[in-house]
Amino acid sequence: MSAPFWETNLILRVVCGSQAYGLATAESDTDTRGVCVPPKRLLLGLERFEQHESAGCDHVTYGLAKFARLALEGNPNIIETLFTPPELMPVLSELGRRLVDARSKTLSRRVGERFMGYAQDQRRRMERHRRWLASPPPAEPRPAAFGGAEEAGRVRWPSSQAEKAYKAGHKRWRQYHDWRARRNPARAALEERHGYDTKHAMHLCRLVTMGEEVLREGVVRVRRPDAEWLRGVRAGALAYDELLAWVDERVARLPGLVAASPLPEAPDVAGFEAVVIEIHERFHYGER
Repeated sequence: MSAPFWETNLILRVVCGSQAYGLATAESDTDTRGVCVPPKRLLLGLERFEQHESAGCDHVTYGLAKFARLALEGNPNIIETLFTPPELMPVLSELGRRLVDARSKTLSRRVGERFMGYAQDQRRRMERHRRWLASPPPAEPRPAAFGGAEEAGRVRWPSSQAEKAYKAGHKRWRQYHDWRARRNPARAALEERHGYDTKHAMHLCRLVTMGEEVLREGVVRVRRPDAEWLRGVRAGALAYDELLAWVDERVARLPGLVAASPLPEAPDVAGFEAVVIEIHERFHYGER
């Protein structure tokens, strides 16, 4: 059986995640992220190709157009792909090099803000998990506890607020049990030992620092120069309150960093789009 086009039409593949950041442990997998040029049918016809994920999602390959859109939106994972060190690019064709060479066109203040936004997402997950550890939902909520009464196979509610409260409580209960079912044993051990998910904390600190670097210097450092400190965070070097204080201090100075950043307010959309068009044309109609 012939190889799928997302492998044969690959122009770029990078090692990503902890291996790329210099934060890998003995248990870390090797994840990759790639870019391919879809066949003409999927560029000019009725269907479109956006991405392919391997079983387990360890290896993701994006169609060039979707990859470019995400880059121009400032998506941290995609921006990191473009700025990954060459030694961590197992596939880099001539057209892949053309894409990487245009990476500065994707940088804007928006990128720094998106890194900070991803960091806040990490914080919310970490805080939610900590609450669950400290005070797990005791039992599955029942409508009766919120004033609901079953009639003819349906639940009748005394008010819309009561119904909303039940649904919110049931959603939290379901999220908790989904988390417990999928919980990685190594992550669970970190949480039990330190009282919070220190791996989430490590990536939270990484994202905050990278966001600051982007805004202040206009650079994206994938291979982390502060890897030793970040590994210390993962090992529990910061108490939970210390971590939150560290993050709060940096969030408070974010508006000033954005205002003083040397980066433009928006990426060079037209310039990066021109590179995407060029790569599509060269792949299908010219030299590769």
